[in-house]
Parts: sequence; structure tokens; C-alpha cells
Amino acid sequence: MRFICLFALFLIIGCTSQTDYAGKNYPKKFILHAADDVLESLNGNTFTANVRGIHPVFGNAIRIKVRGLSANSITDLDTEKATVAFRQWHRFTALIKEAEVIELRDLERGKKGFWVWADVYIDGVLLKDAD
Repeated sequence: MRFICLFALFLIIGCTSQTDYAGKNYPKKFILHAADDVLESLNGNTFTANVRGIHPVFGNAIRIKVRGLSANSITDLDTEKATVAFRQWHRFTALIKEAEVIELRDLERGKKGFWVWADVYIDGVLLKDAD
């Protein structure tokens, strides 16, 4: 009985404590330096990077998908689609490597997996608008 009362007390205390995430100030954008922070590009719209200012558990080697940029799968069985996907990956890799400053804005958590969606700006230009 004593255990049940103690459990109920902890449950009530835990349920009544409030964490106010809305009142916190979180960064609106994150700055990456291509040479130091970007680890690799995975396909034509995804790369991994170390995001500074975030706890290493969440910010080291995080997978970032570029919002608004679609990419074909390199592992597609159709050789034409796989070739297009390889070209997309190669161009994306070159854009990332040649960048001086990469900005991540409007981050969202991925639905299935440990990754984020982000608007990605390369040297001040929104990536999905770049030609």
C-alpha cells in the first residue's frame, strides 16, 4: 500500500510539473562551414553535418534533408534513373563542398528516423531555387 501511495504521489508531481517550450528562445537558423561541419552528402538532397550549438547527441553527424529539393534513388534498378540520381548526387556534393557558408532555417524533425528537414541556403541563396 505504501508503494502505491508513493507511486501515485510521484505520478501527480510528474503530471503537474510543466515544461514551457513555447517560452524558450531557440535559434532561427544555424550556420555551417562546409569545410569543417559537413561530413558527407548521401544523395541528391541529403547530407550529414555537425551542427554547432546543439548537444552532441543531437547535433553531431545529423542527417539533413533539403526541403523542396527532390532526388532520385541511386539504388534504382532502372539504369537511366540511377544515372540521373548519380548526377544529382554529384552536383549536390559539388554545391556543398564549394560553399563557404551553409545556413539551415526552419528545421523540422523527420517523421520516421533521426533526421531533419530544413530550408538550406548556400552562400545566401535558397538551395531549391538555385540553378
